[in-house]
Amino acid sequence: MYNDILTMCWSIREVNKNLGDRDTMTDYSVGYLKKACSDLSVMLTSGGADLEEEIEVVDRTGETKRFTLREVAEMLSDAKKIIEFNLIDHVDQWARNRSEDTS
Repeated sequence: MYNDILTMCWSIREVNKNLGDRDTMTDYSVGYLKKACSDLSVMLTSGGADLEEEIEVVDRTGETKRFTLREVAEMLSDAKKIIEFNLIDHVDQWARNRSEDTS
């Protein structure tokens, strides 16, 4: 499960990073990002993780906040929240930590 989440986070970051380079692909890329974030949300909620476990995030102002996995999964459908809380990187770090814990 964690490796799938890590792969999805990587894919989202790569598509987002290259979005500005491909004007003709913008609609496709935005559609892909929305679906990928939706898929990531499903991975978080159906993967057997404790949905009440909290992830610590830092917003744009540098303020630290804590959200449950359930809340993070819901926020993955809101582009503003994804950007505001840098959710992809925080989910990636959470999955990386969990992956190391189970190794």
